[in-house]
Formats: sequence, structure tokens, C-alpha cells
Amino acid sequence: MARLKLLIAEDDVVIAQNLSLSLESMGYEVCQAVSSGEELLLQVHQHLPDLIILDITLDGKLDGIETAAMLAKATRVPFIFMTAFSDKETIDRAKQTNPHAYLVKPFDARTLQSSIELAIHNAGTWQLQPAALPAQPTDTVEADNFLLHDALFVKVRNRLEKVMLEDIVWAEAQDIYCNIKTRTHLHLVSQSLKNLEQRLPAGQFMRVHRSYIVQLTAIEAIEDNNILIGGKQIPIGNTHRDALLKRLQIL
Repeated sequence: MARLKLLIAEDDVVIAQNLSLSLESMGYEVCQAVSSGEELLLQVHQHLPDLIILDITLDGKLDGIETAAMLAKATRVPFIFMTAFSDKETIDRAKQTNPHAYLVKPFDARTLQSSIELAIHNAGTWQLQPAALPAQPTDTVEADNFLLHDALFVKVRNRLEKVMLEDIVWAEAQDIYCNIKTRTHLHLVSQSLKNLEQRLPAGQFMRVHRSYIVQLTAIEAIEDNNILIGGKQIPIGNTHRDALLKRLQIL
């Protein structure tokens, strides 16, 4: 029988290494150890783990609970929380994501292994299953991102941060998520690029590639088949090139 493949999200390098060694000694395969929720969301579709073990406190903008909530929308991979916190507020937040186990540090190897086996048993599958297709955008307000006339609200940890549309310079597809780049920050949001495109004003933004949307006024130069914005080269798709050039004033 193939070994169970586990993915770890832990911001403490020493703890992550020790945990990996313990899991390997138990007969599990640790396919990756990451330190942030953003990394986890990108790696899960590459490695297709059987189980994820994640700390609630992580590097980056997403904590473990927010990461798990996004994970649950996109996959059916079971996950276990591990944390040094056992207060009611943290546990209540964690419960909303329906974790398969909740381990409070420090825990011993027997407790860890029992939690893993129970999580896999309760999940009923060892393979990543396709998630339900995301709902199409409607005029109603959604939980993660809110559209105003001139701004988006992006969820960062336990608050919503206002992002002015005029500050967005490009957006990039990351599987079922996307990165939104402003002049000062990079946000990972739980929206597909297609959904985001429908939310951005077409007069100001344009899809220039299957994986990229740019703000037209942010374009600094076009070199060969690339758009240059803030030192980043963004490819121009063949099907978008003519439409892009028509919208630029070329002398």
C-alpha cells in the first residue's frame, strides 16, 4: 500500500523539521513543508497530499484558519490544526472550518499518529477530489471580496482591507485563486481571474493574457511580446495583442 502523503504548514523551521522527521519515522511521506498559508494554497494542487497539518499561526497575510477556510472551498483534502493556543475564541474560529482534528502543542507521537489515522478514516478518501464549481458572481455581497464603485475590499486575516481600483496595476491567475498587485502590496484572494475580470471596470482594465489582467494606465512600455509594469514582464497573449494595441495611442 502506498504511503500516506502529508503536507505541513508551520512557520517555525525547527518545529517543521522535527515534525517531518517524526512523521517519516511513522511511515508517512512528507511531500512539502511550507511556512505560509499562501504557499500552502499554491502547493496543495501540485502535490495532491492525502492530509494537511497546519499551524494556526503562519507567516504571510493568511493565518492557518483563514487558509483552511480557503482550502475547504477548493478541495476535499482533510486537514489537522496544531497550535499552542487552546482559548475558546481560537477554537470557535477553527471549528467553523470543520477540521478533522485539533492538536494543542506540545503533543506526543502517539496522539499525532492517532489524529492522522482518525482524520483519514473520517475523510473517507485518500485522494484529492474536485471541488464544486464556484458560484457565478451575482449582485449580492460575497464574504471574501466586496466591490464598490472605486474599490475592492480584500480579506486579510481578521479584517477587510480597502484596495482602491486605481492602485491595482495587474492581476495574475494562480490556479483557482489570483494575485492582485497594487503599487505597494501583493494580495492572494479566493477568486478566479475570470471572476475578478467581471468585477473590474473594462474601461480601466484589460485581459492581455489567459493568466493576466493589467490596468492600462499602469503600462510603462511594451517590449517584444511583453508589457512592462514596475519591472515585471507580463506576456501578451496572441489572441489579445491586436485588441490591446487598438486601445493604446501609438504614434
